[in-house]
Amino acid sequence: MGFNKKLQNCTRCPELVANRTNVVIGVGAIPCDILFLGEAPGKQEDEEGIPFIGASGQLLRAIVQMLKIDINTCHILNVLKCRPPHNRDPRASEIMNCREYLEHQIKVIKPKVIVAMGKYAQAFVCKKPASAMRVMKNVGKTVDYEGIKAIMTFHPSYLSRDQRPEIERAFRMHLKKAKKIAREKTE
Repeated sequence: MGFNKKLQNCTRCPELVANRTNVVIGVGAIPCDILFLGEAPGKQEDEEGIPFIGASGQLLRAIVQMLKIDINTCHILNVLKCRPPHNRDPRASEIMNCREYLEHQIKVIKPKVIVAMGKYAQAFVCKKPASAMRVMKNVGKTVDYEGIKAIMTFHPSYLSRDQRPEIERAFRMHLKKAKKIAREKTE
């Protein structure tokens, strides 16, 4: 059975399976320069089966375009492949159930750099429980994930909620840093 089919047939999380419309696998270049890693699909992503197409995705793509990062050289994934009901936070058991899928995807996608957006993505790259993560303490840090540099940053939805200009400026700085790392790995 192929990987996508295996994911689409996954029943590891009964509550997520019962409520999902689509499994949201990922989209983008393989291999890729930058892997944008988020939390979980939202309502629109669940309906269409494509990650980051709602308001957060539109904001992410706008900033990516502003920074002249070629979106066609990027890949977008989430830690969870199914939408938690009512957009609740992912549960630790759900994250564990999806972990091997995400690990496999990252090996196949071969990103030059990972942008870990928000608590759950940061927890994944740091191999720690989400409950141990403090986003504000980690934003801007670069960590190693399996030999790949991972930049810790905000989730784009946070930028929508916290309208302070310095938050978006910091997010843009983190994406510029990712662009620079990807470029250095190309040369």
